[in-house]
Amino acid sequence: MELTIQKRDFLRGLARTHGVADRKSSMPILSNVLLSTEGDDTLRLAATDLYLGVTATVPARVKGGGTIAVSARTLFDIVKNLPEGEVTWTVGANHAAEIKCGKVKYRIPGMPGDDFPPLPTPGSTEFVELDAESIGDLVGKTQYSMSTDDTRPHLSGALFEGDGKVMRMVTTDGHRLSKAERKLDGGSMLSFSMLVPNKGVGELKRLVEDVRADAKKADDEEPPRIGVATSSGNAFFRGRGVLLSVKLADEQFPPYSKVIPQQQSRRVVVPRQPLLDSLRRISLVSNDKSGGVRLAVEEGVLRIVSENPDVGEGSEELDIDFAGEPVTIGFNARYLLDVLGALSDDQVALELSGELDPGVIKPGGDVADFVGVVMPMRI
Repeated sequence: MELTIQKRDFLRGLARTHGVADRKSSMPILSNVLLSTEGDDTLRLAATDLYLGVTATVPARVKGGGTIAVSARTLFDIVKNLPEGEVTWTVGANHAAEIKCGKVKYRIPGMPGDDFPPLPTPGSTEFVELDAESIGDLVGKTQYSMSTDDTRPHLSGALFEGDGKVMRMVTTDGHRLSKAERKLDGGSMLSFSMLVPNKGVGELKRLVEDVRADAKKADDEEPPRIGVATSSGNAFFRGRGVLLSVKLADEQFPPYSKVIPQQQSRRVVVPRQPLLDSLRRISLVSNDKSGGVRLAVEEGVLRIVSENPDVGEGSEELDIDFAGEPVTIGFNARYLLDVLGALSDDQVALELSGELDPGVIKPGGDVADFVGVVMPMRI
């Protein structure tokens, strides 16, 4: 195996793959990245932890074809620190790889490429191209409310759905729920429902960011797209020479529509940034474990209060346009901050009923493309 490649292309391919390699696995091969040639002008890089797989193709001048698996972290660190310019890659006897760039030379051990586990492939499955900006928006508005408890796989992921007109993403950790929707452009016929695990959502976010960055560098007039497909229990996302495969969770996501209150007796529209700033200030004296704050809504005023015998107490008032029945309700401040931080609207609507009923946060306008539900807490 022998080829030459520009450092920037080599680094781009490694940056998109090395993070998936599993350094803690009992299978040493999984800590490697697989390098294989395709034709005389392409280098393919692949990494997997058996649940996620990422492949990236980059241009190269191939003089001799072949495959080899080498340590993902070692190779990434080496290439990252090489001087700019052309890199020569040669594989010799005993699967030893030699890297040359200018006056810099490395020799690192490798493993036979045939030992690397095969990655899932979409086969002949048709991809549907979706707007990358919209997918990124869905992830940004829901990712924070996934459970981080891997023993609850039905909650430690995001439900990603499409019905031909709308695509949506829903997450919940049992204490809060986020649902975001975007209309599908061009009347897409895509219809799907998949539960994407936590780590897969993180890699999808990275892919979206890379695709958007590449489109910006290339000064493309067309909006960047992500291809989406499902096959044999895996989801596939592709864009800009990268293919991400994710083993879907074989679990039943909770019936989220039953969790979202359909009617609330009080609706308070508040400027988002002042509310966010106030919650940050008052949560400084909240209990470290519960993070609880009280929201007292009365005519013309929203009062945010926190009391902690070990630290002190704080309160702040915000002027609001409200003339209904007063109510006082407790929430985990971090849950509210996460929702408000994910939104970009100038105004948000806080919908409440009783002190033991869930609170709902929506954008303040007429477009209901996001719903955040937060369970109350006793304070």
